[in-house]
Amino acid sequence: MARGRVLGLFIVLVLLGIGLMKSWHQSGDVFTGARGHFPAAFAAGAPVAPDRVVRRTADQQALAHGLLLRWTGFGVTAVNLRTGKQYWRYERREPNDVVTDFKASEHTVVVGHHDGRLVGIDLRTGKLLWRVEIRDDGYRSVELVGGQVVTGAPGAVRAFDERDGRSLWTVKMSESCPEVLVFSEHALADHLSAVHLMCNVTSVDRDEYDLLLGVDDRTGKVLWRRRTADPKLTAWGDGHTLVAPDPDRQQTVQLLDMNRQGISPRATLPMDGWDVVAGGSGTVLAGTDPKEGSAYHDTLLRAYEARHGHASWQVMAPAGQEYGLPEIADGRAYVVRQPFLTDADTGRRVHADLLILDADTGRLLHTLRLPSMTAPDESGVFGKLDVLDTADGTVSIGWRDGGGHLLIATN
Repeated sequence: MARGRVLGLFIVLVLLGIGLMKSWHQSGDVFTGARGHFPAAFAAGAPVAPDRVVRRTADQQALAHGLLLRWTGFGVTAVNLRTGKQYWRYERREPNDVVTDFKASEHTVVVGHHDGRLVGIDLRTGKLLWRVEIRDDGYRSVELVGGQVVTGAPGAVRAFDERDGRSLWTVKMSESCPEVLVFSEHALADHLSAVHLMCNVTSVDRDEYDLLLGVDDRTGKVLWRRRTADPKLTAWGDGHTLVAPDPDRQQTVQLLDMNRQGISPRATLPMDGWDVVAGGSGTVLAGTDPKEGSAYHDTLLRAYEARHGHASWQVMAPAGQEYGLPEIADGRAYVVRQPFLTDADTGRRVHADLLILDADTGRLLHTLRLPSMTAPDESGVFGKLDVLDTADGTVSIGWRDGGGHLLIATN
């Protein structure tokens, strides 16, 4: 009798072991877990006067707390910004396991894979929180805002809880939008999420179009929708403000108000301010090249106040220089002033400066000379150093094409 029980227990353990091995083989996931203490952020918000570059890296990245999150092709590695040492690592080792996008909040890292898998990882411990299988091959964009993970699915937009992966809501799209790419998502007041998406971007048989949805973030009910311009040509201002070209009138840029009742124009920018590059802290920035009229170079930054669109200030780059794409945070505008590059400058070592301007007046508050950088290929188009992010006491700066080195500056 006892011998039978032992044999039965042995069979159960074997079956469990086979099941675990099968599960491990199917998932192919590797989680190293955290090594050492969780690194503190350098500071809260954007740095006031960054005076040093603490890290130079060549990987696609995101900043969260005191960590640099690096894309590795098959996963994500979290690196301590101060020491450069690996803090934790996540990898997948199976067909169709390529990472297409990842985002981070103060608590969670969410990774989207080519085969439709979403993975939630605890930022502090590097441990798996959840997995979701959407079963849709292709490029997967991921947005992580207000505790919700928002992504595209076949003919739909879906939202999941960032901590446990449970499904929160689903928005079914019309038959004219069977393929959805979520470009950005913004959490507004009164449980309103503004979801900017692109339809049919992978289909050659359908026209692409851009759409902005106002969604109740508790139920997924679509409160309003609006056809809009290419999301890459828009800028988000404070809270409920979107700055976007009018899709029906070229070179007309509108300041749009959003709330649960709808979205409506509040003001129109002057014709010379149509190329919007940043918004925030009550200011909208437009970049132009008045002498050359080139869409690839911004030698002049014009500022408009975000309430009525009135011009407030402008700064012109010295001869032979231009500005990259700026970011506005905490009442300050962060922008790189750099040499005016052409394709002939590929491989050349160049010097640039990080400028910090008062967002209300344009007054120069601080300048940081950046280490020399090597100009990328096709410098006439991509030879721009843009401010990518300002968070946790750091400013990250990188080439527009995503190649080359990335600089991270702090106080």
